[in-house]
Amino acid sequence: MAQEHPYRPPPSVGHEIGVMFGFIGFMLLCMVAYGVAWNIGNKKSQKKEADRIEKLRASGLLRREKEGLPEAHGT
Repeated sequence: MAQEHPYRPPPSVGHEIGVMFGFIGFMLLCMVAYGVAWNIGNKKSQKKEADRIEKLRASGLLRREKEGLPEAHGT
């Protein structure tokens, strides 16, 4: 008859749980950093687009939009 031994978790369980939570924390940190970088990139792109549109308006190419006239497409 086999002897009954109480369950003892392996000694590396604490390390494995630490690695798991460390990875989850690192993943969340990377997601936040990516979101910040994405927003900064979008703001720069929107600023460039606004400057480009302002230059077109100053040159008169967007005159119809400014005057409220419909744009002629295809001509």
